[in-house]
Amino acid sequence: MARFASQRSGRKGNKAKTAVRFGIAGLMDRMFCKRSIIIVSDHKTQHVPVSVATQFLVGAAALGFVVWGSFSSGSYMAAQRVIDEKEQKLASFEHENAKVEAEFTLLKQDLMKLAEGGKGAKTAEAAKEIVEQFTPDTTKSSTVAASEAESQYNVVFNRIQFLENKVKDLQSNHDAMIAGIRATTGGKIKEIENVIARTGVNPQPLQRAAEAKQIQIEQRREKYGRTEAVDSKIEGGQGGPYMPLPASVLKEKDTELYFNLRKLVMLNDVVESMPLGSPMSTSNYKRTSGYGTRVDPFRGTLSFHAGIDLAGPAGAKILAANDGRVEFAGWKTAYGNVVDVKHEYGFVTRYGHLKQILVRNGQFVKKGQAIAVQGSTGRSTGDHLHYEVRYNNQPINPANFMKAGYDAKALN
Repeated sequence: MARFASQRSGRKGNKAKTAVRFGIAGLMDRMFCKRSIIIVSDHKTQHVPVSVATQFLVGAAALGFVVWGSFSSGSYMAAQRVIDEKEQKLASFEHENAKVEAEFTLLKQDLMKLAEGGKGAKTAEAAKEIVEQFTPDTTKSSTVAASEAESQYNVVFNRIQFLENKVKDLQSNHDAMIAGIRATTGGKIKEIENVIARTGVNPQPLQRAAEAKQIQIEQRREKYGRTEAVDSKIEGGQGGPYMPLPASVLKEKDTELYFNLRKLVMLNDVVESMPLGSPMSTSNYKRTSGYGTRVDPFRGTLSFHAGIDLAGPAGAKILAANDGRVEFAGWKTAYGNVVDVKHEYGFVTRYGHLKQILVRNGQFVKKGQAIAVQGSTGRSTGDHLHYEVRYNNQPINPANFMKAGYDAKALN
């Protein structure tokens, strides 16, 4: 049964192929049948037979011409589109190139101004370097080909890369500088705190007092334009409208460093204001009595000595240990002739047994200014200076302040 089915299927396939062949043959017979070309001339009629093969060749040639024409037209149109796109891109490219050249010219002008008028030498050198490196060659023809335009683009991109590298270098240098400042600031703060601690005074209250003073100064200057406490120390005139600075960028970027720097400024102001200078105009002096418990020179019993005694040559000048205002100048029982100078942050220096007073009450004196002459007035056994340092009306060993003064000089 399977064999008979296969034979029937084969016969059906053969019949289909035969039908297709007969159909194609019939179509070819109708299209390319025997034909004749009739030529009429001089009253004569001539029949020129055209074979089936000739008709087929002519038809094939006509079909090929049509196909070639269609292909050529399509190729031409496609090529035209490509040309139009290229022209548009070239026009856009030239427009962008002109724009970049204009921007580059403006940038070059700005850099030249920066090079000529820059405040910093490094800034001017960097500007000149940029201009010299990236100035285009003006000897070239104004008609620039696409490759030359691309080369100009590369120059601009190289310039941008150059500037970016400069920015990176500056950022790197900035970070290194900040790190160095941070380390230096921390070390300086520790050194200044040690100097203050050597005097026997706690640095923390002094720092808070300095902070309060600074805030008060800023408020007074903002309101009145000046402060008596600070401006009284300035020699010569100053003035101009008050223009407050904007908020500190450092405070926003590096809060820790900002407050460390502010702390350093406060502590430095404290040290600068403390009475750390020597009260003697000469180094040729000797200490005849120390601070604290001693044998009283008149009674021979133990007593408390609130200062130190320094004996210099006859007529030695006595100097103010730091800037301050004369709080008292006159006679004070056992001290004899005495001068009290009030300094900032609650410090007062006292100079006793003076032969002559050279200042008056309320007078502002500068550090190292002669304020008296050594003597032996009051309860004294001979020419010398009784020197005291008081903090919040409590006596502190003046020798510690003098030693701290030597340490403070070493910091500078």
